[in-house]
Amino acid sequence: MRIGVEISPGQMSVLFFIYLTGSSIINIPQPLISFANNGAWLSLILSYLLSLSFLGCILYMHGKYPDLTFIEYSKKTVGTWMTILLAIPFISFQFHMATGIVIDIGLFMTTTLMRETPIYVFNSLIFSLIYVTVRMGIDVMARMFVLLTVMVMVYVILILALASFNYHPSYLLPFIPFGVKPILLGSYFSYGFPYVEIFLFSMILPFVSINQNKPLKRGLFLALSINALSLITVTLCTIMTYGPIAGDRKYSMFQLARTIEFYELFQRIESLIGISLIVASYMKATIVIFALNLTFTHLFNLQNSRLLILPLTLICCLLSFTTHVKGEAFWGNLVSFIHPLLGTIGYLLPITIVILIHVVKRKSKSALTSND
Repeated sequence: MRIGVEISPGQMSVLFFIYLTGSSIINIPQPLISFANNGAWLSLILSYLLSLSFLGCILYMHGKYPDLTFIEYSKKTVGTWMTILLAIPFISFQFHMATGIVIDIGLFMTTTLMRETPIYVFNSLIFSLIYVTVRMGIDVMARMFVLLTVMVMVYVILILALASFNYHPSYLLPFIPFGVKPILLGSYFSYGFPYVEIFLFSMILPFVSINQNKPLKRGLFLALSINALSLITVTLCTIMTYGPIAGDRKYSMFQLARTIEFYELFQRIESLIGISLIVASYMKATIVIFALNLTFTHLFNLQNSRLLILPLTLICCLLSFTTHVKGEAFWGNLVSFIHPLLGTIGYLLPITIVILIHVVKRKSKSALTSND
């Protein structure tokens, strides 16, 4: 059944871009550089090339079922009960993502800007805002997020430009100081955050009109490429600024902004990056909660698509109160090493199974037709 609300391919591309870029442009450089050193940008190129195939997969299935979400065409392909089994890791990873994004906002605020404020204050405020935004619908989200995305990227470009006085290109050499293994480890990290998360958009693509498939494909691939270029640029700028200690500078863009003091005209400009991190992460978490609610709605054929928004948001909020208690180090290790594995099980595996069964059924049907 066709989803009633529709947005333009351009708006969907912006949603896709900010979903991938969101918190990653602030959080990726430091752990990635710690893994791959000066070859971090090569790790991003490798994971970007892999992500092109991920996007191709969901666009292939979207072309076959343009008016259906992943849950809906999974029911048609593998049946209801198999879809429920596949939905268990799919939903679990969405809970993990929504919780983790907001936890990261809270950790950023409590470790850099407002250290005396409890983290649950920030988590509660962000989830309240997410709830209100999701209830407004994807058409309102799309219009609002276009403006917010432009604001975030203007701030990022401004910071990179003003920080250019502190760049030392010589820090980029050598490109592969410790061989290929660190680069592969960095690729594993960036594959899990953010590129395996592409598969969540299999729940959202039907909101674009069927006759807009070609502009949609061009827009999504362009958004993915701009995302990769943005992450590579920020990573290179971080290395050129901090050199050997770049892998130790948590929230690299924030630290980069703190180096800017330009004739006493631009000082304490890191607040712009703080705003960018909060706004971009809020947008990404909103998209995840929207997709999570849509997953439950289509899985159980609910008539009221807004029925579960509040309870799902509350569950994620409660999870954010309990998960961060284990400490920032635990959370950092979870994101760096376990998150890619969870993404593979939660997103890549279910959709791969559905695609393979779809292809096998299609070939079997073609063979039977040709025999007749």
